Amino acid sequence: MERRLTIYVDIDNTICLTPDDVHYSQSLPIKENIDKINKLYREGHTIVYWTARGMRSKVDYTELTEKQLKEWGCKYHQLIMNHKPAYDMLICDKTKRIEEL
Repeated sequence: MERRLTIYVDIDNTICLTPDDVHYSQSLPIKENIDKINKLYREGHTIVYWTARGMRSKVDYTELTEKQLKEWGCKYHQLIMNHKPAYDMLICDKTKRIEEL
């Protein structure tokens, strides 16, 4: 049996294009990238969308984000809001860019 992975996926500028990285209501889905994540979901992996939306502004974007994920056809198991560390670069032996999928 193939190993099932828990995969954390960023939202803004990974599965959607977000103007200025903060105008979330204007985000446009990147269908190709959503399809890649949905394929992983169908293969039995656990998909967790993980976003920093609202961390700095303290605005709760949960309802908007859940609505967008549904409208865009995103398959996932969990959405984590406001608990993502702020960073400019992540270096990790397990990191993969969406373009590599």
